[in-house]
Amino acid sequence: MAAVSVHQYAQCITCHAWSPDRSMVALCPNNNEVHIYKQFQDKWEKLHVLQKHDQIVSGIDWSARANRIVTVSHDRNSYVWNQEGSEWVPTLVILRLNRAALCVQWSPKGIVTLFSF
Repeated sequence: MAAVSVHQYAQCITCHAWSPDRSMVALCPNNNEVHIYKQFQDKWEKLHVLQKHDQIVSGIDWSARANRIVTVSHDRNSYVWNQEGSEWVPTLVILRLNRAALCVQWSPKGIVTLFSF
């Protein structure tokens, strides 16, 4: 059975996604940023802050096939984040939606699926 660990976070979390090996988590603290944390021994440390969206990030997913993160936001944009060295580089995906993008997910084949209601 996996060990259970409880962590205190002082803000609301809009959405989150785990890395494929579960050593890192990407989360949105109810704003336009995505924070990436990594566990070192028994402590979580913030490694990166991804900032490109203009409004609240409403969906995050971490690809199981490649080290890529996809984010969607109420600003009707999506970004695919690729890690190059120690930096996360964004690529804008123009969605042409007339409503906020609410949820996003990588398929097992590495294709992005988007939901807007």
